[in-house]
Amino acid sequence: MDDLQLLEAALTKPEPSAETLDRRRHQLQNTMRGPVRTHRSRRPMFAIGATAAAGTVAVAVAVAATGALAPGSAHKDRTTTAEMSGSQVLLVAATTAETKPAASGTYWHVKIGATGTAQTFESWTTTDGRRWVRVQGGAVTKLPGRHPITVRRTHLRMEQVAKLPASPSALKARLLGSATVPAKDSKNPAVRETLTIMLLENLLSEVPAPPKVRAAALRALASLPDVKNLGRVPGGQSLQFSGQGGGTKLVVDPKTSAVSGEGYADINGRQESMGQTTTTAAWTNEPPR
Repeated sequence: MDDLQLLEAALTKPEPSAETLDRRRHQLQNTMRGPVRTHRSRRPMFAIGATAAAGTVAVAVAVAATGALAPGSAHKDRTTTAEMSGSQVLLVAATTAETKPAASGTYWHVKIGATGTAQTFESWTTTDGRRWVRVQGGAVTKLPGRHPITVRRTHLRMEQVAKLPASPSALKARLLGSATVPAKDSKNPAVRETLTIMLLENLLSEVPAPPKVRAAALRALASLPDVKNLGRVPGGQSLQFSGQGGGTKLVVDPKTSAVSGEGYADINGRQESMGQTTTTAAWTNEPPR
C-alpha cells in the first residue's frame, strides 16, 4: 500500500488522529517525487526526499559562479527569457512577485499533483487552522483539530511568514534556523544548500508569503551557484540546481512568479527524474467542495 492509499484509508476511518492525517499529507507531498530506480552509478547519488525528516540526508552539488542580470534590465525584455541564465530568470520572477498586490481570502487553497499520475492532494485552510482535504478527486473531508499553515520542514507559521525578512541572505538564514530536519545541522555545505533550495521552494509554492518575501526567496535562489536554464517547459522555464550526483529542478514562470519542483538523480551520467510535482496555491472565498 503506497502513501496515497494510506492517506485515503486514514480519511475513511472514524475520528482519525490529526497527527496521522497531517503526517500522511506530508509523506504524500514528499513521495510524489517518487523513488529512484536502483542502478549502479559511477557517481554518488544523493537526494532529500521523504527520508529527510528521518535524518538520512546527503547531497552532492557542483559549485560554479553564475552571472546575474539586474532585475530592471531583465524585466524590460521578457521575449528573451529562453536566452537568460537561470539566475536571470529568477530575478525577473522576483521583480514580478514584488509588484503583485498582496491577496487575501477565507481559505488558503493548495493543490498538488504528480505529473503523469493520478495522485493529487488538495487542502483548504483558514487562518485559524481549520482544514479540509481531498485526495485523488474524492470527497472533501474536514480534519479534526487545528492545522496552522506552516512552511513545510520548518516551525514557521503564517503569522511568522508575514514577518520574514525581505533580504535574500537574511531569509535563507532564517529558514535554515527554523528547519525541523536534521540536515540543518550538517557540516556539509552541499547538504545545507540543497535543504535551502527545498525550504525556499516550499515557501514559494505552498504558503501565503507577502510579495516582498516571495521576491526575496526568488533572489535567494538566484544567488545560489550553478543555476542553469534548461529552457521552456509547460508552466515556465526549467531551472536546474546542482550537478553531479543529483539535485533539484524548479519550473519558474517569470511572468507570474509561480514555482513547481522536481527532484532528480544522476544515474551513470543520465538524469533520472524523482517525479515532478505541480503546486498551485491561492486565497479563495469559495468553500471546500
